[in-house]
Amino acid sequence: MGMVYLVRKKLFRTKEGMQQLYYAVQRTLQVRGGVTTNLLARRMAARKGMSEGDVQSVLVDLPKYIEEALREGESVTIKGLGSFNLAITSEGFEHPDDVMPGKVQVSRIYFKPDRGLMNQLRRDMSFFRYPLSKYFPADQLRPETLKKEQAEMQSEAHTADGEPG
Repeated sequence: MGMVYLVRKKLFRTKEGMQQLYYAVQRTLQVRGGVTTNLLARRMAARKGMSEGDVQSVLVDLPKYIEEALREGESVTIKGLGSFNLAITSEGFEHPDDVMPGKVQVSRIYFKPDRGLMNQLRRDMSFFRYPLSKYFPADQLRPETLKKEQAEMQSEAHTADGEPG
């Protein structure tokens, strides 16, 4: 398929005043959590000729090994996937010798996707706009947009009923 997106308005403060622009944003059409470890293991096992249990074991253990490396101050790079790096922070102090280990904490984990993965997604990804008429008032849409979306919904309804679209 591809990714379904919504259109959202964002307001910006400019020298001339407020300006509004519309942007595509992701619409989640999946159960919370997306592709689970079980489903990923099943898919990988089928393609790699391995048992689902073996793949599941690797997938379940992977986060533990990534955590272990990050705890040691190392970054983790998985070819074809990307890199994980830990960021730390502390509150600010007036003197450098006041920045003690007990005051330092993890702020976040950064993930930088592999360049090849990003290029592949950019090249091969397809997008489908969720019908604007389902979440925008009709008076904010062009008449031709409303007409086109109504025709598409009728066509989908006929196809769902078993009639040729």
